[in-house]
Amino acid sequence: MLDRISHVGVIVHDHTQALGFWRDVLGLKQFAEAEIAVEGIRSVFLSASGEPGEMTIELMEPLDKSDMNNAVARRLAQNGEGIYHLCVVVDDIPKSTERMKALGMPLLERAPVEDGVPGRWLVHPKAANGVMVEGIEEWSGTGLAGRGPKT
Repeated sequence: MLDRISHVGVIVHDHTQALGFWRDVLGLKQFAEAEIAVEGIRSVFLSASGEPGEMTIELMEPLDKSDMNNAVARRLAQNGEGIYHLCVVVDDIPKSTERMKALGMPLLERAPVEDGVPGRWLVHPKAANGVMVEGIEEWSGTGLAGRGPKT
């Protein structure tokens, strides 16, 4: 089921300011930036090589920080900046969804982040030692979140 860890999502107040640490201090290289409308966020993706397909950091900034209907904005308001989720690449979203449900995992099924991409799921932090886990499939296309072409 699990192929690899894709990325760690980090909520930030200001992605430009956050780049001062992740890029300028740690030396990670940015390979993508996107406004992800379905989530109401702007994301910046960084990796050691500056290429998708390896372990990635996703800096997540809510587009409207006052929108408490947005889970990322709400989490930022309640807890401040920090790790939001761990994302894993799975080989098949529908099959992994059914498997997780059969194991009694509390899943949130989420819309795709862009057209032509499989959906995704989230395991609630209460079921995963306090960490929200997102499951995705790799796809060809933008390379967002380390989801580069399938090999």
